[in-house]
Parts: sequence; structure tokens; C-alpha cells
Amino acid sequence: MPENGLDDGAAEVPGSTRAGLPAAAAGAEPEPAARPRWALITARSGSRHPVWWAPWLIAGFVFAVYLALSLFKYLQLSPSSWDLGIFTEQVKQYAHLHAPVADVRGAGFDLLGDHFSPIVALIAPFFLIAPSPVTLLAAQALLTAVSVLPVTWVAAERLGRRAGAAIGLAYGLSWGLQQMIDFDFHEIAFAVPLLAFALAALIRGRYRTTVAWALPLVFVKEDQGFTVAAIGVLMLISALWRAGQPGRPGSTRAAVLGGQFLLVWGVAWSVLAITVIIPHFNPAHHYQYWTDGGTLSPGGHFSPGGIIAQFFTDWPAKLQTTLLLLLPTAFIALWSPLSLIALPSIVLRFLATTSNFWGAQYHYNATAMTILFLAAVDAMARLRDSGPQPSTSSNGKTAAAGATAAGPVTGWRAALNTAIERHGAVVMLAIAVALIFQFPLGNLWQPSTYRLGPHVTAARAAMARVPDGATVTTTLDLLAPLAARTDTFWIGNAGNPNTAYIVFDGTDSGYDPEPANVPAFIASQHPGARYQAIFDRGGIWVFRRAGG
Repeated sequence: MPENGLDDGAAEVPGSTRAGLPAAAAGAEPEPAARPRWALITARSGSRHPVWWAPWLIAGFVFAVYLALSLFKYLQLSPSSWDLGIFTEQVKQYAHLHAPVADVRGAGFDLLGDHFSPIVALIAPFFLIAPSPVTLLAAQALLTAVSVLPVTWVAAERLGRRAGAAIGLAYGLSWGLQQMIDFDFHEIAFAVPLLAFALAALIRGRYRTTVAWALPLVFVKEDQGFTVAAIGVLMLISALWRAGQPGRPGSTRAAVLGGQFLLVWGVAWSVLAITVIIPHFNPAHHYQYWTDGGTLSPGGHFSPGGIIAQFFTDWPAKLQTTLLLLLPTAFIALWSPLSLIALPSIVLRFLATTSNFWGAQYHYNATAMTILFLAAVDAMARLRDSGPQPSTSSNGKTAAAGATAAGPVTGWRAALNTAIERHGAVVMLAIAVALIFQFPLGNLWQPSTYRLGPHVTAARAAMARVPDGATVTTTLDLLAPLAARTDTFWIGNAGNPNTAYIVFDGTDSGYDPEPANVPAFIASQHPGARYQAIFDRGGIWVFRRAGG
């Protein structure tokens, strides 16, 4: 938090340098330039400033490229997993005021028994208007783009417009967000803007606003409560530090109360979701991801040595992920305590025994990206505020006022701080652009990204043979389109019923090797039921159950 942050409701103090701008003369009204740069109204004349469009243009660009990336991946029927099908089924159920049962996940499986993500229901009204997986993909791209706004705004306020625009664009194109978009759809997309607005408010010292934005995070996913608690702990530490510093402006009461509340709120919801809510809805009445906890799981052999050994398992992969997380901010995020907010999610991932959590793939790094970019903004603002500032001596001459009781920062540290302050934003943008070609956005330059071949045409024609509302078993690549309008089951699950239809992609079924005789394979998988082939084109088959 800025040392001179103001609490909600506090008036802007004349002479404040919280935006890194020169103080106004004593008793004088601050110049309009000292106000937030996107403000539309000036107190002096009441005239309107031109709107600063850069944040909106950046956000619009981010929305467009991410929607294109995810949309064409969907149109090519090339999902990364079954998740888009699962979430499509979940949103469809919410839209019709039903429990979030997703047969894609398992026959009769209530998704509240998998993860606690009720916030996904916010997409339901839009799904009623446009009942398609594209609605979910558009929502995810929009949520990501919206998170760019608070990052850009607070960076501009604290560091200037050019730096703010550069940091906003670098954040919007950061690899963690790209990976989330590329991995179909996930509820964690809701956490990204919530964190962005919460931490932007925290940087400004607006504690009540921070609390308001952080509260809904517990409804995104069961583990987000620990991130909320981390925000609360940081608010408490900041308040205690400020209270011990003579001459620090602003009341710490809001920070203390808000920090305590977030700490209790976050931990309470995570514990409640993991130990009560999810087990209640889970068919086996347990939180199935406990098995990923190793020594921390129920029945595990807990010991400090075991935890340390588990944490450092495959440490090269975990170290690489850590460095990749810090690289987009040019490691500047380490200069700010806000970076500590990312620790709960990173530590929990590295303690897991499943290697999927350790790397740079999937959606697991998106929230860390938001936290670390805002930490970098805070760090650069702190360096600027701690540097020499112009002041007027008693004889009216300008003097350096940057020295503290311990003396000014000198030597290599001063040079490093100056370089970070002056060039940090440009370096972050350069890193983001360089990494684009190593991550999914680089696919936008490939003609193959937009090519829809005859296989896709055949698959669309095959799915059209299945009527709305029917029960259907299908392969992974066809789950999401069918889930939007049918009761869909994944062919890889055991215990599926004999559905009215089976749509089978014989070129990408997930079986190794692919079945040579698809009708015979279907018959072997459904003894006692008789299916008739009604479509066979381009390796895509549609079977209808006789009498169904």
C-alpha cells in the first residue's frame, strides 16, 4: 500500500503526492493534473476533460484477441479437455433454475460436489439469450479484458499515462492469462477482475473498497478463500506498520477491521466449502482433491520433513514456473509486499502431488499474474515516492528532500531503483511481446488457426442429427457443442446409461488405437442395447438406439 494512501471517504489532501505528482502550494486547491488522469470533471471550472481512451482501447484489444483465440479453437472442435463441456452443462442447468448436475462429469454428478464455484451462475441469464459454449468463452474473454482496466488506471495514476498504458498492455498479454484462455473455460476467470479491482484499491489505500471487491472471491473456487485471507493479513500488517510510523497520514481503523474481516471470511469459507459443502454434494461424500495433498491429506503421515520433501519434489519444474511467473514483471514485483498475496495459491499447488499443478500450462497461473503485475505497480510507485523529491528551503531555494534519517539510497541500489522507475514499464511490455510467440497468442499468426476443414463440416452435420433435449454419449471433441442443447455423457466415463444417441468421432475418440470397426465397438460397449448407424461421414458416426 502507498504510505500516504487515503481511506474511503477521506478527502484528497492538498499537497498530496500519492499519484507521484508535485504537491500544491499550501492552502491552494490542487491543479487538475494532480487528480486521477481519467477524471472527467474539474473542481475549478466544471469543464470536461477529454476521456483518456487508452485503457478502454487496450481492454477492447485484449477482449478481441482472446475471443478470437478461444472461438476458433472451439469452432475447430479442438478442446484442451472436457471442461468446456462440463461448464456449459453447469451454466445450462443454472439458466433453467436446476441444480448444477453435469452428466459430462459423471452420470447424475452435482458439480457442487467437485468444486465450490456458485459464481458461474452469473453467466446463466446470458446463456438463456445465447445458449452456446461461445457465451462462456465470450464471458471469459470479457472478464479478462475488464481486469486490464484497474491495472492500467492505477498504474497511470501512480506512474503516469505512458507507463500505465505499457503496463496495462503487458498485463493483458501476459502468458498466464493466455494459458487460461487457451484452456477452454474455467471459473477462475471471475477471480481475475475481482483481484485486479481489490488490489488496485489496496494500492490506493482504499480499504473498504478492497474488502468489497475481495469478498466475492470465496464464491469463485474453494481455494480462493486463502487468497482473501492473505489480502486481509497484508492489510493488518500494513496497518500495524503505519501505526508505528510517526507522521503517517490516514486512519488505520478501516485497515485493521477490514483485514480482520477478510482473514476470518476467507478461511471460514474455504474450510466450510472443503469440509462441509463439497462433501455433502459429492457422491462419495468427501473432497476428492484431498488425495492430491500427500502428507497433508486425511490419513497422510504428516511431518515437517515430509512437507518439505513434498514441496521440493521435482523442484526444477517448480523453480521454472516461479521464474516464469516473475519474468513478465521483470522481477519488479518482488519489491512490493503485495506479491506475498500470490503465495497461498502457489504454495498449495507446489504441495500437491499431481504434477499438473506445478507447471506453466493450464489456467493455474492466471490469478498470480494479476497479483504480481499490481505488485510491480506498487513497487515502482514506492521507489518513486522514496526517491529525492523537490522541496523549497527556508530561503526560497530548491533543495533535495529525499534523504531520510538513515540517509539517501546510494550506489548500485540507487542506480537499480532509478532504472526500475524509469524503464520498468517498457521492459515489462517488451517481455510480454517477446513471450507472445512462445505461448498461445502466437497461434493468431498461423493460417491453420482459422482453417475449418471437411472433418469439422462432417462433425457439425453429425451433431445436427441429434435432436434437442435428447440423451447422447459422445467423444471429447464434441462434448461442448452437444452439451449446450442435449443431456450429454462422455464416452470415457464408466456407468453411463444407454443413451438415445451416440456420436462417435472415429478419428479422435481418445482410444488408442482407434477402433477399426466402429459399429462393432459400440455394440461391445453397450451389451443388451441395439444401436443403428444413421450417419457415417469423414470418420464421424451417429448411432440411434433402436426403440429409443
